[in-house]
Amino acid sequence: MGAGTGERMDSDIPKQFIEINGIPIIAHTYNRLKNIQNLKILIVLPEKNYSKWKKYISNFVEEETILVRGGKTRNISVRNGIKSINNNDDDGYVGIHDGVRPFFSKALIEKLFNEAEKRGNAIPYTNSINSLRKVDKKTNLSTSVDRSNYVQIQTPQVFQINKLVKIFNKVDGINYSDESSLIETEGIKINLVLGEEQNIKITTKRDLSFFLKN
Repeated sequence: MGAGTGERMDSDIPKQFIEINGIPIIAHTYNRLKNIQNLKILIVLPEKNYSKWKKYISNFVEEETILVRGGKTRNISVRNGIKSINNNDDDGYVGIHDGVRPFFSKALIEKLFNEAEKRGNAIPYTNSINSLRKVDKKTNLSTSVDRSNYVQIQTPQVFQINKLVKIFNKVDGINYSDESSLIETEGIKINLVLGEEQNIKITTKRDLSFFLKN
């Protein structure tokens, strides 16, 4: 996925196109993915100025990489991407990944796809290292919660393509935060798989310093 606007980055351009060492962040992500065997890569680009970004990113990806116009929301962008997958791959699996998470390992990607093939889906997570409190926005009061009962979700989230398509067709128009939240509404069990601490999503300018560590 690379169709977001990245408002929290406070940048003149979408954050996935910020260049680090002359290469946009999304291309750093792409370069890690392209070396994984039997993986076809599809990049969803912003709906706004799509032609501009398609021309730009074409300088950093291989010719066979599929580039897709995104939508006004994440939901639409993901749907557009899924629709662009070859019909012959309907029985296969798709990993939906944030274009601004470039620090994953090859081993994590392979583990997620292997787990999805066994259990239908694979959602990476990490445990919270900080204490957590639940805030009541109406009263502004907070209560302590047991952090061991909560995990933080990452991407890529891997699903069987045909099941995802069926759910998309059934729940058209429903808003959701990620695809695991969507399939959960259909009673499908979420298969959590331990992710990686370094698999961060670049959100603010401070996060750009992670490129110095990798």
